[in-house]
Amino acid sequence: MHSNNEVANLLWTSGWDSTYRLMDLLSKGRTVQPYYICFRLRKSTQMELNRMDEIRAYLGRKDPALANAISPTIVVAQKFIRKVPAIRESYESIIQNHYLGKQYVLLASYALQSGISNLELSIHADDKARHVIKDEVEFRDDQHGGYYKIRDDADSPAATIFKNFVFPVLQLSKLDMQESAAERGFLDVMELTWFCHNPTPDGQPCGTCNPCNYTRNEGLGRRVPKVSR
Repeated sequence: MHSNNEVANLLWTSGWDSTYRLMDLLSKGRTVQPYYICFRLRKSTQMELNRMDEIRAYLGRKDPALANAISPTIVVAQKFIRKVPAIRESYESIIQNHYLGKQYVLLASYALQSGISNLELSIHADDKARHVIKDEVEFRDDQHGGYYKIRDDADSPAATIFKNFVFPVLQLSKLDMQESAAERGFLDVMELTWFCHNPTPDGQPCGTCNPCNYTRNEGLGRRVPKVSR
């Protein structure tokens, strides 16, 4: 069981899903320790870091108590993460039959090496990664609404990769999050989130990368500028 003052370890990217979880935790009185992994070739890194700063600043003006409940982000460069062979091999096994982003090898390796067994990962209902883990997880209830986690008895490539994560938004779509955020009064914060991997020189979403396509296909096409479509 979590207590209100137990710190939640959250992978935060400034994206829609992880920012929803950030606000969900804050609204429940939790303190949040964000983690951000800098991927070497990702063009959106600086934009994501900037948006996280903007969200913090916005919350500081809107509700200082919420902003103060977010600890300084632990930023880890890819070069400092050693890929764990068993995790890499499990990834290679999974992609024989399923799509899974390469980033999960690094994320899982970091979770293992840092000794974090409850790192919150915002895989959601329409996420391709959900298909990889959906048969390996179980729901664990707590006073904050519960979360999904890999079963203790699971022994599979997916379990090897994802055993140190928890999945609090696994059953929610982006539109579910939008509705919840509107009802709970933080949709304005959600509009500050970032999703594009290839921002244009003037700081707009490119409209063609995978995250832009996912955003459009999952019901939030209004966030992709018309000039980019």
